[in-house]
Amino acid sequence: MVDLISSAVGGRIVEFNDEFFAPASNLISPGDPVSNSEYTDRGKWMDGWETRRRRDPGHDWCVIALGVPGRIEHVTGDTSFFTGNYAESFSLEACGEDEDERLADAEWEEVLPRIPLSGDSRASFVVDNPHRFAYVRLNIFPDGGVARLRVEGTPIPSRSQVCPGEDPVDLLSMLVGGEAVNASDVHYSPPSNLLRPTEPAGMWDGWETKRRRGPGNDWVELRLGMPGKIDTVVIDSRHFKGNAPGWVSILVSEDGVGWEAVLDRVAVAPHDVASLDLPVPTHAGYLRVDIHPDGGLARVKALGRPDREVLVEKRMAYLNSLTESAARRFFRTACASGSWVESMLAQRPFAGLEDIHTGAETAFDLLEEADWLEAFSGHPRIGEPGDEAANREQAGVQAAEKDTLDALADANRAYEDRFGFAYIVYAAGKTAEGMLAIAEARLGSAREHEIEVASREQRSITTTRLRRMLCEGDQT
Repeated sequence: MVDLISSAVGGRIVEFNDEFFAPASNLISPGDPVSNSEYTDRGKWMDGWETRRRRDPGHDWCVIALGVPGRIEHVTGDTSFFTGNYAESFSLEACGEDEDERLADAEWEEVLPRIPLSGDSRASFVVDNPHRFAYVRLNIFPDGGVARLRVEGTPIPSRSQVCPGEDPVDLLSMLVGGEAVNASDVHYSPPSNLLRPTEPAGMWDGWETKRRRGPGNDWVELRLGMPGKIDTVVIDSRHFKGNAPGWVSILVSEDGVGWEAVLDRVAVAPHDVASLDLPVPTHAGYLRVDIHPDGGLARVKALGRPDREVLVEKRMAYLNSLTESAARRFFRTACASGSWVESMLAQRPFAGLEDIHTGAETAFDLLEEADWLEAFSGHPRIGEPGDEAANREQAGVQAAEKDTLDALADANRAYEDRFGFAYIVYAAGKTAEGMLAIAEARLGSAREHEIEVASREQRSITTTRLRRMLCEGDQT
């Protein structure tokens, strides 16, 4: 399992109510806590998070953003070296929001109930919760200190981390489930560091072998989080200056057993990032990097495009694991009708893409006029800015002349005056002139007929949005 909140993988402290004696950032430091005899102007130096002594009711808390959002399966509370100042108990909550700005209204779920702690000890707990979380809130009662918090689990990547657009994605990243499965030597640091999604911070934040005194070379075998076709392998030797490998070889495998060489003995520069294009895109489930003769690397990436079935599996895992509030926001991006959204929520978990599209049509069939009008209200007027999805769909108006935009504005107003709701048209791929002509033609319709037309357009818009959100090909 991955420590989802470690600062080494991008975890960060968002907010806290107090850190008088020792900073909250220590909670997510990647190394084990240490002790020394130093004192600061606020008391004994402690390698952890420590709050002042509470003199009024309540408890202390700290909110942490996961560097790797995912499903939480294991939690460890470590009070090493906290003896007379440890927190008496703690609890852990989590939420599925994906932006700091949403935390004020977040719905927090209890991941661990309030549990007693002992001083100078380490306690681990198994978590049984199916949801994908992006933030946790550590509560300590009533005050005191905790040295480390470890929150381990399975990464569940977002759309941008798995869906190739114009650029390929990293099929090896820890964010998508990549793993280091074997290595010839782990003397200085583990090869799992190679897959971290963060920039390397130093030599300790990579994989380094001991000095080889005999024949042969060192190597590491990595399992792709998403099998697929690899275009480019990125070899990052930053911070390795006098101890970078001299050369690397790249091998691939479908099953991690039979290996095929795709690049042989490419020179590696110290403290450098090299993008090595494969002669032809090559399908793989595993990647092996041979370093000659020894040394260290900071990061390895396998840029390419995942297999379709793997991509579907990742998106299904994402959608089905969202908390209710996050899933509600997901579906509202596709359609603003509250009734349609609730119907989609009630159908989770979905077995596959076909179930989602069938469910969407079923949900539409249940809508009444008020629901359709609510759906229409979620769109900006044609020619006016909206959210990311609407702006992408209305790309055809961006190059329009002012006269055309003015005419569109007039048509929007005339349409709303006549029918009582916004002009809805499937805008993707249409020019401003084309949408203006459609609006003018539809102005002569009866209101009942126009609601039917607009509802068909809404269905098409929602289908396209869902297809894009689920990474079904290149959808506008």
